Amino acid sequence: MIFQRHDLVFSDWKNIDTSLIPNENFKQLIIQNKLPGIVRREEIEATTGENYYTENEKVFIGFVHPYTENGQRLRFGSFIMGNKITKLISPYEVSNFDYEPRTPSLKALTEVREKFKIGVWGSASLEIVTELPYTHDKSDLDLIVKNYPHDELIDLLSTCNELESWMGIKIDVEITLKNGYGINLKEYATETDTLLGKGLRDVILIKRKCIEAYL
Repeated sequence: MIFQRHDLVFSDWKNIDTSLIPNENFKQLIIQNKLPGIVRREEIEATTGENYYTENEKVFIGFVHPYTENGQRLRFGSFIMGNKITKLISPYEVSNFDYEPRTPSLKALTEVREKFKIGVWGSASLEIVTELPYTHDKSDLDLIVKNYPHDELIDLLSTCNELESWMGIKIDVEITLKNGYGINLKEYATETDTLLGKGLRDVILIKRKCIEAYL
């Protein structure tokens, strides 16, 4: 099993040190295994390797509290050994789940997934998987896509732009390149010479002339 950015993973979180979490409700949701961990890049402890974690190494994860406190959403970062993970759900699996489209971001997801094979991450993904109220009327919609040619990516961008205007929300789409780095669809559609590539181990600049070969 390998673990990539934005994957949701599950384990027995009781073994994770949650003593630094100031919010008791957030702590209990983690300890009671109600929340998935989100696979992430660790910015303090640098690691080497491909753009995924394996069962034989640390998998850095983040947790997000479904409820805001003073307008802020609490987050908590930790790690677990890959061989302790019992379940993985990818963004592409989440987008196929049934859910109640109760907020603009979830309604927009319903529209996009009828036309394109996309994955979903962020607050919409967490709400779909946990059935907890992660999204609100102004929540962004975070999508991910791979293996699409240029023309179809531009069609996807056009669809998202229309939904942004209609729903009054922001929609961000990340393109996963064949080298494992993710680039932003809106940046891809510009004429900049380089694009920011977000990986699981680092962040790099990728020359535009290399991008098409990685699609």
